[in-house]
Amino acid sequence: MTDLDGDVHVSPRYLAGSISTGDLGLQPALDAGWQLTFDDLGNAYIQAPDQRVRIGFMPEGDDDALWKIAAYQHQFARPQWAAAFSSDAPTELVTALTTALVDSYQKDGDSFLWGGLGRADDPHPVLAPLADADWAVSDDWWRREMTAPDGLAGAWYRRGTLDPDAELTSNDTRWGLWGGPPRVGWYAVFSTHTPATLISAVANAVVDPEPALRWSGYLSLMTRAHARITPVRPPAPTPRDIARTHARSAPALRTVSVPRWSTTSTPSARLPGPARAAARR
Repeated sequence: MTDLDGDVHVSPRYLAGSISTGDLGLQPALDAGWQLTFDDLGNAYIQAPDQRVRIGFMPEGDDDALWKIAAYQHQFARPQWAAAFSSDAPTELVTALTTALVDSYQKDGDSFLWGGLGRADDPHPVLAPLADADWAVSDDWWRREMTAPDGLAGAWYRRGTLDPDAELTSNDTRWGLWGGPPRVGWYAVFSTHTPATLISAVANAVVDPEPALRWSGYLSLMTRAHARITPVRPPAPTPRDIARTHARSAPALRTVSVPRWSTTSTPSARLPGPARAAARR
């Protein structure tokens, strides 16, 4: 998998924002040999060999969802489930989902369509990573909400009957995550039948304590205003690095010009001054 690089660490990672390309989110599917295509606007689409999983990276899409991911019982069916991430959602969250999705597709039969943790109406196992990170819980008959300690990220699970078509085309979904202050943050949404293992993988990525790597020049205003940003420290030099640095900085040895023997010179001409004088005597 392609590794991120950058000159700053950003934490918590749910405030890191997106990177400028879709490489990291698409890489698990590319590594599995899935087909990649582009449209004439530069949007990227990748699908499983049997076309039952589709992933779209759509910077030129018709709404604010940068990523759209869906699974199908067969290639002409309506989606069994759908997920979407907005344009500033941290790319690590997308990668967490696509990694788990590709792994499920390759190893577990149809679990990418149906697999999950616990009952469909039980959010506790799915959102357990957030609870373990001390996110506050608000619960009633219709909705469970969880909020990060700093108030800058959250999650929801909606109970009751939802419009199945609206879930596939809007943010009126069963599951959701968000980060950043209101109106300038990001969201991730998942329809009712999204496998709970995939949502849980994203939840784990949200609370992962490892800071995100970013290039400082590409940080959003939201990230600059609310996240902790620290420069990346270069790795400690190895003994070989120290030796090379010393070799580059050491003064060059001066060469001494030594006259060569000449066929026209006499032995006394080639001796040092005092020796020549003694020879002449």
